[in-house]
Amino acid sequence: MRAFLLIFSIVSLTASALHAEDITTLSGKTFTGVSDVKAKPDGLTFITATGPVTVKFTDLPQAVRDQYGYDPFAAAVFTAHRNKPQKLALTDAFSLSNLEQAKTKAAAEGKLLGFVMVWDQFFGVVAAPLAKTGGSAGLVHFYQVFNPTLVLVFVRHEAELGLVPDAVKKGFAGPDEGGFAPNLCVTDSTATEYICEIPLGGGKDSDGPKREAVFKAKIEVIKTFLAAHPLTPTATEKISENPVPSKDPAPTPVPAETPAR
Repeated sequence: MRAFLLIFSIVSLTASALHAEDITTLSGKTFTGVSDVKAKPDGLTFITATGPVTVKFTDLPQAVRDQYGYDPFAAAVFTAHRNKPQKLALTDAFSLSNLEQAKTKAAAEGKLLGFVMVWDQFFGVVAAPLAKTGGSAGLVHFYQVFNPTLVLVFVRHEAELGLVPDAVKKGFAGPDEGGFAPNLCVTDSTATEYICEIPLGGGKDSDGPKREAVFKAKIEVIKTFLAAHPLTPTATEKISENPVPSKDPAPTPVPAETPAR
């Protein structure tokens, strides 16, 4: 019996060693002898000799992301669902006057463009992404879901609707726009091919669950496009997240809950 237990223990330890692995993050930290790896939408949890560890997918090499089925869209929806409040400024995305820089970033990172129709009143307000709209809550929800996955361009309703590329006009003036801002038009990285329009789910009665349902449905449209038109980053390093500051005029107050048209 003792011999059997000894052999069983050796086999078990050998099996555990075979399943152990090393994981090195993009920031240069290496975890050795990793075991019990579990994937969440936004990262991995695993056990090391010193205890449990959580690492975001964004700090892991592409090969590891692929190995564990990383889906950046699912990760962004998951993160937004935590309902962390945020205050946005016009400079948190590209402005329409910086569109060429946005195109360069999209091409470099292998991403699509997302044009977000906004009112100036949405900015400078702390809002939780799942809260009932207020346009500020809707904008934070759009931002937390789509800023990690697209290159965003804010389009000011007050002055810029007539200045957007034709592919964006197709979304903003189309039947899916929904009549309320914020909403988002997705195009290719050159802003010449329309992909889909994402409305403010629920319109004037929008809230987190309604928006999330719309986001998930439209993400499937985006994924279908990407499956047929795979994007390859042209840069080896990620372009700065900080766009050139907008030179737009100062925000002009407008009535609350203003519809898009």
